[in-house]
Amino acid sequence: MSARTFGILCLCAVVAACGSKSADEAAPTEASTVAAAPAPTMGSPVAMEPAPEGLPSRIAREVITASGQTCGQVANAERASDGTINATCSGGESYQVYTSPGQGPVAVKR
Repeated sequence: MSARTFGILCLCAVVAACGSKSADEAAPTEASTVAAAPAPTMGSPVAMEPAPEGLPSRIAREVITASGQTCGQVANAERASDGTINATCSGGESYQVYTSPGQGPVAVKR
């Protein structure tokens, strides 16, 4: 194999890898397929169902981002006994993530 052929093969491999998605992006969860919905305020009573299944930090990040709210990075996310997720962002913002019947996954700033 000539150096030119080897170089072309390497170039092809690099170009093919450019379009690769990370493991995080390659396997979207149910939360990432839901259209962004306006987040309800904590003052109004809402029916809360468990947040979508999956890694709490990943679900929180996807739902917070889909709802258009700010969160630089999810610093901590824990699933509560009722299935909701309490998340804290690196900037200090806190959210509760849950599923609202008829609306889908939502993130409410606390």
